[in-house]
Amino acid sequence: MLTGSRDELLALFPEYEDATYGMYLDKLIPPAWQELQRNGFQLVDTAREDDFVIAGCLLFRNSVEKAEWGSPGNEIRMFWMVLQNHENKPIGTLVMEFSHSHIQFDIPNRPKIFAFEETERKEILSRITQRQKTR
Repeated sequence: MLTGSRDELLALFPEYEDATYGMYLDKLIPPAWQELQRNGFQLVDTAREDDFVIAGCLLFRNSVEKAEWGSPGNEIRMFWMVLQNHENKPIGTLVMEFSHSHIQFDIPNRPKIFAFEETERKEILSRITQRQKTR
């Protein structure tokens, strides 16, 4: 996916900076998200008017990035999506660890996906922080 779009994204980065990574995720995430939806999963959180939505499912407000998790050339942003099943029951949280550079367009590591049982924001943030401390 990145190979086919790399030149375009490199050219856009000087003007759009970090928003360029949203453009990348807009290309990467939708097929996986559509498969989850086909299997009956939905987001617990719905987009608000002031939300910045990436790839149709990542709400920027449901992400966190801390300086101590990376370096200027390899920052780490954690996105999460609380999922519910076809009965509208929250069942867990998918988390994506996304490495990126603030210096130039670069994705130093492949995105990593993992899951938590927790579905409340405070608990999710606690688990993410705990996970990053043990790395």
